[in-house]
Amino acid sequence: MTSTSATTRVMPTARARSGAARRPRGRTIGRVVSLDAARGLLVLATVAWLAAPRRPFPASEPWGAMGLDAIALPAFAVIAGCGFAMAQHRGWTSGARVLGRVALLLVAGLALAAAVGLIGGVAAGIAFDPAAGTLGGLERMRVAGPLLQLAVALAALGFLGLLASTWAGWAWATVITAAIGSGTLWLSAGLCGAPQGGLSDACSPATLLVGGIADAAGVPADPAVTQAVTTVIAGLGLALPAAAGAALVHALLRARSVDARQRGRVVGYGLLAAVLFGVLGILAYFTPTVWLHPPLEPATALWTPPLTLAVASLIAVLAGVTHPTVDTDLRGGTSTLGAFAEPFAAVGRISLVAVGTTLAVRTLLEALPDPDPVGWFAALGDIPSVVLGLLVVAAWLALALWAQRRGVRLRP
Repeated sequence: MTSTSATTRVMPTARARSGAARRPRGRTIGRVVSLDAARGLLVLATVAWLAAPRRPFPASEPWGAMGLDAIALPAFAVIAGCGFAMAQHRGWTSGARVLGRVALLLVAGLALAAAVGLIGGVAAGIAFDPAAGTLGGLERMRVAGPLLQLAVALAALGFLGLLASTWAGWAWATVITAAIGSGTLWLSAGLCGAPQGGLSDACSPATLLVGGIADAAGVPADPAVTQAVTTVIAGLGLALPAAAGAALVHALLRARSVDARQRGRVVGYGLLAAVLFGVLGILAYFTPTVWLHPPLEPATALWTPPLTLAVASLIAVLAGVTHPTVDTDLRGGTSTLGAFAEPFAAVGRISLVAVGTTLAVRTLLEALPDPDPVGWFAALGDIPSVVLGLLVVAAWLALALWAQRRGVRLRP
């Protein structure tokens, strides 16, 4: 028989075993409120950022300075990994479910990219003439964006889920993924001559791969192909925080597998996961200096491990504190504080609809010819932009609460 110390099975309490307070057999396993609430807070912050035409804080540069927006996508990846691990633990996950979610994100991302290409084509007067090689702007479509990156990350997460199903398994999956990702970036920087400069648009795994194949074929590298490969590599970069999220949940599940001192065990395992992610991030950053190369800098262009693991470590610390405070168990039970988390949890349950819709609207408006509505509104100053962002946040919060009260499903 498998030892309970090596599994993530939640054991019944002593009262339940004795029959004094046995749960009904037909009780439905509910959603974990703290997880949905964390996703909801992240959704509201992301929606406010996307809806504000003029941001009060500077945005991140792909290979340069980091802004607050650099936290969003890695955090979504961590929470996606947490949700995957909970579904895996409860037996709700399957290859069909993972493929369905990946296909949904791919279709949404490609449709948005196609719409932007068509708008740009109309603005530039490009005709739809396949014989002449013009498709009304579709031929200039950029295969890029956060939806496509998350689709790649979820596909990689599903593959890792075939290999790992316990805390130890996911911890090793995180370590190996970090080693492969960091090693690939170290090697790429070295091949480009890292002592004179690190990774950039001109020096990345995508440019090396596409450029090498193009050189071998005797043709110039296609920027559109390089962009598509960059999107895939960036998505694989997000697979690391997703794996970390799965490892975090399985750590908490293992802490819950023993009745005694559960709160202390949850905090301890949360901190253990945070330390693991933090150490991996530090190693990813400093290891190149052993060979007198520049450190691997945090970057949003490819979601490098020092950035994504720092976000995962922060979330692990927060989860170790908030999970035992909000949730009474892992079957959907909540404490008194859970009532305060419910509104945010409602938003978390419509995360894809809220963020995807807001992202699509902003992207399409920005694609319109100048002066586009986003640029025009941004010229009005900071205060109108902040007010608009807050109004959009309030609208999504109200819609989420309405859907929860009416029992309307607004998530795919």
